[in-house]
Amino acid sequence: MDKYFICLANSYKRGGRCIAGIEIAFNANGEFSPIRNNDGRPRWIRPIAKTTHGEIPNYMAEDIKMFSIIKLSNVVPCPNKAHRENVYYSKLEQYECNLSFDDNIIKQFIDNKHQSIFYNRGRAVLAEQLMEINYSLMLIHAENAYAYIDENREKSKNRIKFSYYGSEYDFPITDPAFMEKLKRAPEKYMHINDVYLTLSLGLEFEGWHHKLVAGVIDTHIPCNSNQKTNTQASCQQDQLIWFDKYENELISLLDKKNEIEEKINDVRAKILQGMESHGLDKIHSKQISVNYTPPKTIMQFDSRAFRTENEELYSNYCKPKQREASIVVRRNVKD
Repeated sequence: MDKYFICLANSYKRGGRCIAGIEIAFNANGEFSPIRNNDGRPRWIRPIAKTTHGEIPNYMAEDIKMFSIIKLSNVVPCPNKAHRENVYYSKLEQYECNLSFDDNIIKQFIDNKHQSIFYNRGRAVLAEQLMEINYSLMLIHAENAYAYIDENREKSKNRIKFSYYGSEYDFPITDPAFMEKLKRAPEKYMHINDVYLTLSLGLEFEGWHHKLVAGVIDTHIPCNSNQKTNTQASCQQDQLIWFDKYENELISLLDKKNEIEEKINDVRAKILQGMESHGLDKIHSKQISVNYTPPKTIMQFDSRAFRTENEELYSNYCKPKQREASIVVRRNVKD
């Protein structure tokens, strides 16, 4: 099964990247809407590679932008404790979409169910408490946010303080795009009035699962200067999304057609051999008739060569004819 999601996190993860977002579905007009769980929360999806920690290799993920629409092929759920959003996949594709921040869209993705972040109001969750949690990703609208670089440790760390439902939090940031912005101009992020945060529950470390800010969406700073607002995702690549189901169906039928044609040709060859060995010119049964034609030399008209050598004659005998619209389908052969 193939799935689509809007990327709301592209963060560091133990030598690679963690990609995650809200699963979406498209209607006949190409407009999308978020898929929701039974409790009303938007359904998150986190593609996992078959690597040491499930991290996606950097070369596959580093160019994926916030608000990109991602297609996953052959999705297989692989939940792991609270990380129920995890899925395996065979192929990951990013649509070159012009979708950018839109307040009406982002509000559809907010978690309005949980007033605490991952079970408690601390910075981490004990490993044995994970059985009480059925989610590891959420999007919130934070208040009184303040991003900073903590230099009071061996290795400086990017962090963000914020308020959520009256509680104060202070989490590390693992969003490389925002970390670069913070490094260049830390003074810009001392007071962020309007910010959305993608929060993630990290892998186990010394018996704890730490809470991380995997994506920072500052509404006042564009995620991509080349993007244009488009609430219906009607960019060129998105217009091809409707084609996916037909492509898969067509490929399946072509595979069956090729297999059937091979079998038919095999049977035809055996019938030909049998008619030659029995000296038969015709076979007539209740269902089919077969006529045998012996090998012979025939004259084949080369219209291209004739046209080149006799352009005037060709033009005199050619008459315009209206044709109905049609398509030519060719299967792309991989090297």
